[in-house]
Amino acid sequence: MMSLHEAAVVFYAGVSGIGLLLSVYAMLHGTVRKGREPGAIRFPMAGLNAPVIGAALVAFGALGYLLTKYSHFNPIAVLIAALAAAAGGWIGMTVLMAKWALRGSLNDPHEEIEELQGTVATVTQAISPTQPGQITYSFRGQPTQIAARSISGEAVAAGTEVVIDRIGDGIADVELWSIVEQRL
Repeated sequence: MMSLHEAAVVFYAGVSGIGLLLSVYAMLHGTVRKGREPGAIRFPMAGLNAPVIGAALVAFGALGYLLTKYSHFNPIAVLIAALAAAAGGWIGMTVLMAKWALRGSLNDPHEEIEELQGTVATVTQAISPTQPGQITYSFRGQPTQIAARSISGEAVAAGTEVVIDRIGDGIADVELWSIVEQRL
């Protein structure tokens, strides 16, 4: 049977491991999620999300483990120190998330351009081989118009569905939806 000291070591190691797993999950899956409505984005709260909770758990478990295993402090003192470390990890990661990771990240025009890649649009003004036309698409629930040219260099009639390949210098390079659909 395990002693109370050994059980505390296992407990703190387990909490630290759970924190590491949660941190890896956040690293692989991110913190910003799509909402239910088309184009909607949900931002997590800076103080309550997977990276913050993971950091607090890692700090709590790591300090608790080290103090329990390698010192002769009273278990209550170890618990208080581990809780203080968790609070420090929580505060530190909250500040990091609020100031760096979550600050208006989706207001960056480069991210919007990347998010638009693959969006289906409708040609509203015919695209000729030599002159751009115009397309309309919905972005974050708002109808948007932009100049467009065909990546194949061929004419595209008004009313045709196209897919945005990329946007540069205020002009969308588009491909016929029928061609993209065949590749899928």
